[in-house]
Amino acid sequence: MSDNQATDTSDRQELMVLSIVPAAVAALTLASWALAHWEIGPLFVNVGLALVATLFGGFTRFIAGFKDLFNRKITVNVFVVVALIATLAISEFRPAAVIVFIMAAAGALETYTMDKTRRSIRDLLDFAPKTATVRRDGEEVTVAVDDLQLGDRVVVRPGERIAVDGVVVAGQSSVNQAPITGESMPVEKAVGIAVFSGTLNESGRLEIRTEKVGEGTTLARIVYLVQEAQGTRAPIQNLADRFTTWFLPTVVVLAVLAFFVAGDIKAAVSVLLVACPCAFAIATPTAVTAGVSNLARRAVLVKGGIFLELGHRIDHLLVDKTGTFTFGRPKLADVVSLNGCIADDVLRLACTAEKYSEHPLARSILAAGKERGISIPEPENFTTATGMGVMAQWEGATIRVGKSAFLRDAGLGITPETEDAVAAQSELGRTAVLVARDNEVVGLLSVADEVRPEIPGTIRALKALGVKQITMLTGDHPKVAAAVAEAIGVDDYQAELLPEQKQAFVKRCQAEGQVIGMIGDGINDAPALALAEVGIAMGAAGTDVAIETADVTLMNDDISGVADFMWMSAKVMRRIKWNIFFSLIYNIVGLTLSIVGLMTPIIAVIFQEAGCVTVVFSSTLLLWAKGRPVRA
Repeated sequence: MSDNQATDTSDRQELMVLSIVPAAVAALTLASWALAHWEIGPLFVNVGLALVATLFGGFTRFIAGFKDLFNRKITVNVFVVVALIATLAISEFRPAAVIVFIMAAAGALETYTMDKTRRSIRDLLDFAPKTATVRRDGEEVTVAVDDLQLGDRVVVRPGERIAVDGVVVAGQSSVNQAPITGESMPVEKAVGIAVFSGTLNESGRLEIRTEKVGEGTTLARIVYLVQEAQGTRAPIQNLADRFTTWFLPTVVVLAVLAFFVAGDIKAAVSVLLVACPCAFAIATPTAVTAGVSNLARRAVLVKGGIFLELGHRIDHLLVDKTGTFTFGRPKLADVVSLNGCIADDVLRLACTAEKYSEHPLARSILAAGKERGISIPEPENFTTATGMGVMAQWEGATIRVGKSAFLRDAGLGITPETEDAVAAQSELGRTAVLVARDNEVVGLLSVADEVRPEIPGTIRALKALGVKQITMLTGDHPKVAAAVAEAIGVDDYQAELLPEQKQAFVKRCQAEGQVIGMIGDGINDAPALALAEVGIAMGAAGTDVAIETADVTLMNDDISGVADFMWMSAKVMRRIKWNIFFSLIYNIVGLTLSIVGLMTPIIAVIFQEAGCVTVVFSSTLLLWAKGRPVRA
């Protein structure tokens, strides 16, 4: 059976389960009507069947309503209980049963629709395999995922899903990690690169050192955060609570008025039924749930409805530099030739000397050499001076790569021309690495933190969404901060900040009445993330502390997700207002018709439930909402 067929079967089974109560109520009600219509048996039998249908179908409503009354809360369930008791009190037993049937059927439809919304997140758990192949004592054995331990070497063959969060220790492959990060294209994985549970290994064989299992994996954290968010109410939901508190007494007065205007007790009951504010009560939670689910499919996790309400109001965005605006890793920015040496020769000499170095700068230099197709020969007598540079022999020449002080200590002279070149790179916020052959400096390599390519476009999108100011925060040197700020086009920057200074800057902005959004990825960002109205963490690269502190998590480390979040926030708030408008229109029209005696109790319920279905359908459309005003 295909996945689609299995899903269709599951949907049908769930719908059948949800239909049991409405079906039972309908059968009892029809039996009661048939006995009365053909005058079969005594009166108490057909009345009894209708009463059983009412109590069976409305049991949970009655219990909930009486509990709310006991707790002195006026809720939608209280409305329903009052209306049903009034209907039974005037001996309208079959109409009461029909009312319960309509409510049960509409409730089943709402539950099914909303569960489909939530299932889009719960189904993520299906991406996690139940077993894994582990290398133990030189053999490969299959074990249950629950039995995996940290440090286990998990073997993943082509076509299999990865069962753990970990780091590749052997092999190379393309991995489809769309369920976790939202990336549409497979990502190349090699030794030293992290992988996530639930992602699909498409080509080569991988061996992975286990770092997180079970509830600690990124996949499990996604499900937990989204389920937690769907259970969190937005502040606007309090409006519904306040509305219901004073609305019931008003409706009782209107019901009495309807009785005197129409001269029929059924008109009063119809007022009670049509005024039930079900649609009003679900206007907010249905929209919030759909919005949270939509964002989760974009790899943006929101911890609660309150943050969806605040998102579109952010007017000042504070962004940590390293790991957020930049990748947090060095990249070769330029090769400067000195003393007549060709640029490619300078880079070849540097790559040769750095070939066996483990320093991050060395890796960036070697990566640049590979990109330019430079063949890197084997060095001889490789040595390293920690924090200063490296030295190696090649073709009888001594190659030194490192800081100016490293070369001076070796007795090499640094010419004014070289010093000017180093100073020029410093002004650009870059790190200059000198390259010397024997006793002559032949060039320098300019290295800088790599700016994420989507940043300039994202800044434009954020401005279009209403962000008035974007400020970069960093602990880096002011020259480095200035260079990055100019390259990406932010409004302002604050450099050489400690964690408490970042938090103090947030407080200062809030004191000026600004709504602050803070984006960060490190432990040093956690205080500012916690204080901001909306804290946003980089999920893949971010620390656990930052992710737990933040209110929104970008699981694919794509900062353009912030624009998605703000866009969806505005869309959800507009949809909530439309939902409330629809529910009020249904109530006003229904009340008016009921007061003048133009509605029966059954028609009143149909009209009231139509409002609920309209609101649910309106909110569900958010699941498929796409795009935003400006693309990065």
